[in-house]
Amino acid sequence: MKPLRWIFFDLGWTLIDETSAHRARFHATRRLLAKFGRRHSVSELEKMCEQAASGFVSSPFRGMLDLLGISDDQKAALMASAPYLKESEVLYPGVPDLLLALSKQFRLGIIANQPQGTDDRLEQWGIGEHFCLVLASHEYGLAKPDPQVFAAALSNAQCEAEEALMVGDRLDNDIGPAKAHGFNTIRVLQGFSRFQKPRSPCETPDLTISGIGHLLAELHRTRGI
Repeated sequence: MKPLRWIFFDLGWTLIDETSAHRARFHATRRLLAKFGRRHSVSELEKMCEQAASGFVSSPFRGMLDLLGISDDQKAALMASAPYLKESEVLYPGVPDLLLALSKQFRLGIIANQPQGTDDRLEQWGIGEHFCLVLASHEYGLAKPDPQVFAAALSNAQCEAEEALMVGDRLDNDIGPAKAHGFNTIRVLQGFSRFQKPRSPCETPDLTISGIGHLLAELHRTRGI
């Protein structure tokens, strides 16, 4: 086993806690659904998102709307009137200290499906300086799980797959395609996708942790860093 040189991270539900942003969206959705004669609690909407994510849909929110069985016109109105607000995202506790510690031993990168402005958001969160490589879908032009994204990460990092670790929350977007390229993988059980079950050995992570705050201890335990 070669020593690790690079650690790549997903962002949403991995380093970034999306809870407040989604709950605000659920509250707006609940109010709009009431106008359509539909009564659902925020908790019910959250459970539907989790159900949709466990079914490996690309967007749990859109999957939730499908589960609600509302018309296409109502879906369009909800998407327009209950947007996801990136400014409500926050770092998980301890992330700055975690990245600082890891950056002293490894090169760090981002492989994430994100809208425009990922570099700016990383700077606003105060963690941009820790990343040597950022492959965000809007700027790069390709999105996970496209295998070209992971190939590009290795090429740009000048790193062999067995020297790289992918850390993410989704089996379909993070773990599966990274393992297919030979990456080491760690799954973080955070967010809607924590209920996903592997559909094949390729989607079975090498390690699973309950939260990003446990990553450093797990690397100490398994890699002796």
